[in-house]
Amino acid sequence: MSSQSPMNFCSLTVMLAALFFGSTAGWCDEDLQKVEALEALFKTAADKSNPRTVAEEFQTRFETLAMKFSGTESGLRAELWILRNHWWKRSAGTMEEAATKQVRRLITEYSDSPQLSRIAEFRYLYDRDEISTLMDELIEASPHDRVDAWAIHAKVYTLRRSKDPQDIARSRKSLELLRDRYGAVPFRDSTFGAIAVAMLSPHPAEDLVVGKVAPEIEGSDVDGNIFRLSDFRGRVVLIDFWGDW
Repeated sequence: MSSQSPMNFCSLTVMLAALFFGSTAGWCDEDLQKVEALEALFKTAADKSNPRTVAEEFQTRFETLAMKFSGTESGLRAELWILRNHWWKRSAGTMEEAATKQVRRLITEYSDSPQLSRIAEFRYLYDRDEISTLMDELIEASPHDRVDAWAIHAKVYTLRRSKDPQDIARSRKSLELLRDRYGAVPFRDSTFGAIAVAMLSPHPAEDLVVGKVAPEIEGSDVDGNIFRLSDFRGRVVLIDFWGDW
């Protein structure tokens, strides 16, 4: 019989925290389990009903947990649920103001937390003119590379929409910083370095017209094997471009 005990919830939580956030402080406690349980209840309810209505019903419950666990990673986890669900205030015209106000408070109160990368992930919540300033405040406050990388990424997406030559130059400089300093930081199934390189080296428009040979595309399959589009030359290939917003 093995003397090792099976992996419990806290062990798994610590491993995931180390993997995604680079820190395990404050992650193994019953408080976090309570927040995650409420998140699970919300997801189940939202899948069966109107998500906006369900979010409004759960708002007070998450606010209660955020206040009860204030100053801890568990409290911030509840705060981030509240932040993300400001989305439902968009039609009322109050989303951007409410989100920006909360973000500035979270940056002040939780500056050491690696979870603040979620603030940058939720860039769609903020006024486009405010994003660069907010992300600069986040970078200034956080000691974590993951947070910095996500913040730079959010700034780039905003700057790339501009036709101002100065904004375009700032976007390129930010991408170069992302590539050179934060290239190894994970970005979902890739890295920020790979994303930056792709954005810095787009295919010329003349290479994408109908009738041209498709540019090379390289990736890995579900087993981790590298493959290239050219491997399938002469065969019909369907490429599905998708997002996970």
